[in-house]
Amino acid sequence: MIEQLKKALTTGVGLALKTWTEVEAAGKEMIKKAQLSEKDASKFLNSLKESYETTQKKMESQVGRLVKDVLKKADVATSDDVKALKKEIQALKKDLKTAKATKAAKASKVGKASPAKAKPAAKGKPKVKTAS
Repeated sequence: MIEQLKKALTTGVGLALKTWTEVEAAGKEMIKKAQLSEKDASKFLNSLKESYETTQKKMESQVGRLVKDVLKKADVATSDDVKALKKEIQALKKDLKTAKATKAAKASKVGKASPAKAKPAAKGKPKVKTAS
């Protein structure tokens, strides 16, 4: 009789869609109708609780997979995607900063090692060539 009650109550998605309070209340109602002993009633409720928790975990897993599939098909970024992009941007900023520092260091070394000599400006009027 207990097995029949378990099967009747845990069949289908109904169990997964109910809260434990609702399931427990239904189980207690069945216990009263079946006039189970305290020992059998306790076993039934414990078994019911285990079935409920297992079903909930399966349902959560299935819903999680479904949500991920929908987000992927809709091409929506997940928080993991955003975190990965932030990490990549930070690495690129760091690389850019390092590259700028290296370029500045090289430029200062070139300026100190061999300063370019500027030609003095010519005095007077510039010479203009005329066609002869």
